[in-house]
Amino acid sequence: MRKILTATIAILLVLAVALPAKANPVSLGDRNFQRAWRLYVTRYNEKAIEHFKASATAYAEALRQDPPLRTMRFQSNMVEAGIAMYFAGEYDLCIKTLVDAQGKKDKIWDAALFIALAQGKKGDKEATLQAFDRFLDSNPSQRYITSQMAKVLPGVKDGSIALADAIASIEKETQRQFVENVARYDGMNSVAPITDACNGQYWWRQNSAPCSRGLYRYK
Repeated sequence: MRKILTATIAILLVLAVALPAKANPVSLGDRNFQRAWRLYVTRYNEKAIEHFKASATAYAEALRQDPPLRTMRFQSNMVEAGIAMYFAGEYDLCIKTLVDAQGKKDKIWDAALFIALAQGKKGDKEATLQAFDRFLDSNPSQRYITSQMAKVLPGVKDGSIALADAIASIEKETQRQFVENVARYDGMNSVAPITDACNGQYWWRQNSAPCSRGLYRYK
């Protein structure tokens, strides 16, 4: 009996070691977001969308936990999640996540931008225009995006330009803006603001990937 019990315990220990531990959904979301972002800023959009979808799924799982995982409640992680959800086509979840990330006072320009784009995808004209106003109020200094907004939003307001067409054009300039930002600042921590540096909490604004002490590291 003792030999059988010992053998059973040994088998259970082997199985416990062999079976992979369940991945932390926040870490999984982060990894897929980073892969997606590298592809997005090099215009490999189809592959980027695949990873954005995987990222959005993982982040959504983390947000569903009760209570949500502590790291999922970090403001920057919630903005990452909202961006991933936008590209995954989860517009309602994108808006909710980014609104929660902003809170009542914070002016996070990329959160406001993707809220506006998501509202536009949903066809809510008034909510879209209000969100773009909040984006401008955050002083984003993103000239490709703001220039395109100046071209098309007056037409949206007076009905001469369809909301869907305006959103498509701003979405295109959004990618152009991030591609340009990365080309100019990627990895240059001494140039970008602390929060936007490659080791900062909003690294994607100016970089293709996060880094630590000037050396790239991937989660």
